[in-house]
Amino acid sequence: MIRRRVLAGTAALSVVLLATTGCGGSADDSAAGASPSSTVAPPTLAAEAEAEAVSVLPAGPATGTAVLAYSGVGELRAPFGGDCSHAGDATEIAGSADTAQIRLEIAPDGARLVLEDVGFAATSDLATGRYDVSGGHLSLDAPLAQDGAVIGSVQLEVDCGA
Repeated sequence: MIRRRVLAGTAALSVVLLATTGCGGSADDSAAGASPSSTVAPPTLAAEAEAEAVSVLPAGPATGTAVLAYSGVGELRAPFGGDCSHAGDATEIAGSADTAQIRLEIAPDGARLVLEDVGFAATSDLATGRYDVSGGHLSLDAPLAQDGAVIGSVQLEVDCGA
């Protein structure tokens, strides 16, 4: 199991979020033109197509690998164990990777990932990316977004219903 700079704490995430969302520009910024961060288009958030893609996953135990990276905070890379389930048109994958608790919900109105680890908690939206399903296997690679900015990424290789 590899764990690199594992998610240092809530304060670090707050710093990242403040740095990525900004608090407005100065008069000098307006005179000089648009800043690089204001020219980046916000990520396209996951929605109906992604919910439809994962809706065929079987319910039951889930095993695999999770990699979650938060800009400026760190990365969690560990085996994942949990459950796949469905509630209406939403698919949920919930479980743990090392000491972290992870809950991913993908529904037509969006996809959200909740991560809780020792001294760290974050809720993020998922953007469009790779949501490939083959039988009971999900291969997911997508940016994590908050307030219109990419703040990290999630990669899951999970077998559901096994």
